[in-house]
Amino acid sequence: MEDRKDLFGPEFIRSLLLMLEQTDYKQYMDLSYYVLMQSPSIIIQRADPVEMKEKGINTLIKYFEENEEFEKCANLQKLKLMLSLGDHKE
Repeated sequence: MEDRKDLFGPEFIRSLLLMLEQTDYKQYMDLSYYVLMQSPSIIIQRADPVEMKEKGINTLIKYFEENEEFEKCANLQKLKLMLSLGDHKE
């Protein structure tokens, strides 16, 4: 049986996300939020620059504020706080 990680290659996932971003922005943002909330420690520990992570989180917060989804905003603020407290360092 094929390894589940190999079912969809990275290029397929990227193209799927780009298509979703252009065709159903709400679903794209909801999916982005879900991914962040599923594994926040993995996201925090990624090697991406903290500024890039904060920019992405701020984009989500602004979107969810505009759509009055304040519980999501609060959760994203907690994630941002984890970044600022240095939880992103090993």
